Amino acid sequence: MPGAGTVREMAQEHDSSGAATVSRVAEAEIGPDLRQQVQALLQACFPGYPSRSYFKLPPHFRYLAMTGGELAAQMGVELRVIRVGSTVVRTFGVVDLCVMKSARSHGLARRLLAELTEFARVCGMDFVILFADDDRVYTRNGWAHAANPCTWMKIHDHTTMGLARAADTGSLMVKAVGPQAWPQGEVDLLGHLF
Repeated sequence: MPGAGTVREMAQEHDSSGAATVSRVAEAEIGPDLRQQVQALLQACFPGYPSRSYFKLPPHFRYLAMTGGELAAQMGVELRVIRVGSTVVRTFGVVDLCVMKSARSHGLARRLLAELTEFARVCGMDFVILFADDDRVYTRNGWAHAANPCTWMKIHDHTTMGLARAADTGSLMVKAVGPQAWPQGEVDLLGHLF
């Protein structure tokens, strides 16, 4: 069992862009240099991203793909229990998956999603969920749109702004990692939007 401060490295996988090492790292264990690389990648991939390594709140952990000593891709993950209708489900929520422009089309996003899906199964999660404006990489990797009404806590610049509700966000996507089918009914994220 890894101890505190341990970075979990996955096996290296070679592709046409060279070797990529993927690690799962607790957010609290990311040092200043790596945090700066994460922030730079997020700002390069998402115009208007704030000057920090997270958008609303820090994720619980991240998958980091390093190629040649540089951060090539990252994906934040939040552990969240949510309610769907009258059913409480255990989820991992995907946050800000992004790949450096020069490392795209080499399977890094697919690899990060596969690592998370397997980890979710091992941890006994029910679903991996996310909100996506561009769904292409997710539909290719087994996610499906869910049209449930949704409620979440609005946060802006470290301030709670109240609750938001949408009849259908148009961007909620789910992937079952256990035997349970996605429930019917309103989704209460019991926190902010991923």
